[in-house]
Amino acid sequence: MPSLEINSPRDSDTELDSKPGPNNAPCNKTSDDVITEKPREAIHQFPDGGAKAWLVVVGCWCTSFASFGYINSFGVYETYYLQTFLAGYSPSDVAWIGSIQTFAQFSATLIGGPIMDRHGPMIIIWPCSLLLVVAMMLTSLCTEFYQFLLCQGILIGVCSGLIFAPALSVVGHYFSKKRALAMALASTGSPVGGVIYPVVMTNFLQNPSLGFAWGQRVCGFLSLFLLAIASVFIRPTAIRRQGKFILLEAFLKPAYSLQVAALFMVTLGLWTPYFYLARYGVENGMEPGLASYLFALLNAGSFVGRVLGGVVAHHVGQFNIITSACFSSAILLFCWLRIHSTAELIVLSFLFGASSGIVIALMMSTIAHTADHPSKIGTYVGMSTFVIGLAGLAGTPITGALINTYQGYTQGIIFSATITMTGALIFSLVRYIHAKKQLFA
Repeated sequence: MPSLEINSPRDSDTELDSKPGPNNAPCNKTSDDVITEKPREAIHQFPDGGAKAWLVVVGCWCTSFASFGYINSFGVYETYYLQTFLAGYSPSDVAWIGSIQTFAQFSATLIGGPIMDRHGPMIIIWPCSLLLVVAMMLTSLCTEFYQFLLCQGILIGVCSGLIFAPALSVVGHYFSKKRALAMALASTGSPVGGVIYPVVMTNFLQNPSLGFAWGQRVCGFLSLFLLAIASVFIRPTAIRRQGKFILLEAFLKPAYSLQVAALFMVTLGLWTPYFYLARYGVENGMEPGLASYLFALLNAGSFVGRVLGGVVAHHVGQFNIITSACFSSAILLFCWLRIHSTAELIVLSFLFGASSGIVIALMMSTIAHTADHPSKIGTYVGMSTFVIGLAGLAGTPITGALINTYQGYTQGIIFSATITMTGALIFSLVRYIHAKKQLFA
């Protein structure tokens, strides 16, 4: 099995744990000297495969399932809450639970990413895995809005972000040429979880003798099992950095800052179907039980999109694929304006799941690609997802407010489609800046 070696020593911003040179002599060159003498791939030797590297991907897949997969299932919870516990609240009010959950997950990476870069992933993954399961169990006891907001919105969201970001970042330590493929495959746990959790909850909710509480507890036990596997399979590397906790100079790089801006705009509109498509289906004549399965279809499409996106990106270029997926997502949102029948909604769910899945799967890989050293990947990912999380916080409540104000979905869909298209246009500029003369990038 190839080993992961780091021959680039300390600089003012990134200090690595000292390693002896090939003859047990310390490396005394500065980082800048090494970079001018050798290309990046020669400085950092990545396994790009092997049992240990792929087991890390499996472990990250489990964290993706238990974190993003659960959060992607909020649509089925929102539909149920509006019919039961929170019937007196508006869709915009209830959407705040899911939005804060998404924001908490993304913003937590601002802390989790740098800690992972400095101390490795396990110092975060082990305790936060336990806290995530506890939060899921507490949610099964909730009945009031503030209780759902605290347990499901804040606690589950924060723990999910603190688990997933370090797990995904350490994948970048094991892969370079295959990084987009590895990260995309690791992220497929999210749509699989987004299929399984809604199916579990829907079946329990339809059984009066079991109901919401036991459905939520079963989801908690499933998460516990998966996170236990992740704690065994995810293995840290020797890559560490010291120096600054946050690397704000990354925003001086156009390929990084414009990419964050593009993903911010896309995220403002991307989550709308995940929150409102089922309710839209019910109001257009779908049976409530069938409408709840639209979330499963969204996530099934997302799974297909992530796998195909990762495979194709390995050959065609990850920036090309994610830019195309942003445009496709915006176009599908515009198409939603003319879709009303059950069959059309089913097709839209799958196709939008596929296009949005590509965006979600590759965004962290393209962000990681802008880092000039693997010891900075966690921090780069953490800073970007914090900013993107602000969009996750605002996007669906804005859409919910538009739906509530105009008593219909047209204005909300137009907002989501337009803002997503704006992000796609910005990503086109990022693609040009990243590799002006390279076709497959």
